[in-house]
Amino acid sequence: MTRFVRYWFYPLLLVATLTLAFLTMRAGSDLQRVFGWFSLARLVLLLVVEWRLPLRKDWAMTWRSFLRDLKYGVVLGGGGFLVRYATGWLAIGVADNSSGALSQWPLPAQLLVLALTYEFVQYWQHRISHEARGPLGRFLWRAHVQHHLPRRVYLLMHVVSHPINFAIVMAVSTGVIFGLGVGKDAVFLFNVIMGLQGLVSHFNVDIKAGPLNYLLVGTELHRNHHSADLGEAGNYGVLTPFWDIVFGTFRYTPDRAPRALGVSEPAQYPPSNRLLQAMLLPFRPTARYAHAEEEP
Repeated sequence: MTRFVRYWFYPLLLVATLTLAFLTMRAGSDLQRVFGWFSLARLVLLLVVEWRLPLRKDWAMTWRSFLRDLKYGVVLGGGGFLVRYATGWLAIGVADNSSGALSQWPLPAQLLVLALTYEFVQYWQHRISHEARGPLGRFLWRAHVQHHLPRRVYLLMHVVSHPINFAIVMAVSTGVIFGLGVGKDAVFLFNVIMGLQGLVSHFNVDIKAGPLNYLLVGTELHRNHHSADLGEAGNYGVLTPFWDIVFGTFRYTPDRAPRALGVSEPAQYPPSNRLLQAMLLPFRPTARYAHAEEEP
């Protein structure tokens, strides 16, 4: 079972997801309703697999880390997963009435333009949040670093984020989708694939995607992004590594996972479970924090 999950679970899940999506469009079903069921069923399946076959037990969700994630979810307005789902659901509904120029293009061309345009904007927003200097750069990093404070990465920790960073990411997503004026089928497929990649990117399971790592950002690539060793971080893409490859920030280490996750200088930041201190980071000068308590 471990070997099957390592090499076949993700490719088969990707094929099954795309097959069901195409069958849904061909049958003329309600795409918004199907998107909702897709999202729920996929999350439940991945949670079960992660619970049964974690890559590292010390990276697995604990009761304390779940309570931390729940607090961040509340801060993000009822939970980041719900907001992301609602945005995708709304985008499909808006695209249903789209008369933009791109909506008349063939579906593969619409999806390709949407994916590469979204990723280009998202890539630079994400990279600037990590690498930019000066007051703006420091502000963006300190509004993004909350997502990198946890020293364990698993499915539900995806919600650990600052509302400012979350709002920027959602603005990029909705702005590109609405601005391009693509049709509902392209938006549906984009959100279905994005939803899958967003979950598997934080999957605490030993997944080996092989050549697919050069097409889609999955478990191996995004786990490197969370490495505490900046030399093996990078990978700013969230859907495809195309722009990481183009701009030289692609990091792929197929034979090993990072030794440690989190930030490179943890003393500069509060532990991730200190919610108020983490929320105030963008508005406070650099300070040192006592890490007396263990990370959840």
